[in-house]
Amino acid sequence: MPEQSELPQQKGKQTITGTAKINNRKEQNIMICKRLTSKERPVFPKRAIITAGMPYGNKNLHFGHVGGMFIHADIFARFLRDRIGKDNVIFLSGTDCYGSPIMESYRKLQEAGYEGTLEDYVRGNHENQKKTLENYGISLDFFGASALGEAGSIHKQVSAKVFHTLYKNGYIKKMSMPQFYDEEKKIP
Repeated sequence: MPEQSELPQQKGKQTITGTAKINNRKEQNIMICKRLTSKERPVFPKRAIITAGMPYGNKNLHFGHVGGMFIHADIFARFLRDRIGKDNVIFLSGTDCYGSPIMESYRKLQEAGYEGTLEDYVRGNHENQKKTLENYGISLDFFGASALGEAGSIHKQVSAKVFHTLYKNGYIKKMSMPQFYDEEKKIP
């Protein structure tokens, strides 16, 4: 973290955030906020990946989700497509298929008589989320699901590689500890 004296001072309203062209390698990675002079132009990346938050797969999206997670990213993606070309920008997001909110919602549905599998439940919510974003005109290039289809396959492969590398390099260790276990359902 840079010292307070190293941080640029903001003067006026016209500012842009970007990476400064500095000779010192350490300082190259510091993002700065700089006021542009009348002769300077903003510098845009050659290519960009824009992401939006991944909503849980346990519910439909409402305007709060769309407005809070997707509108800002969509505006930025459209802006960059205009500046650097649509082939140089990818805007992606997807349904988060994991987590206790999904399991709890699914459990309640089962108690109410739902007979589908957990995957059916998440897939249905994913499709509804995708349709909602299309209906709002959100310009996603890809909206996948972390446990379904090709995105799920890639997610599993990358996760396995990351955990294997961490384990191999000693950052995580295999341990055991007592856990609750449901004998009837045969699940932890």
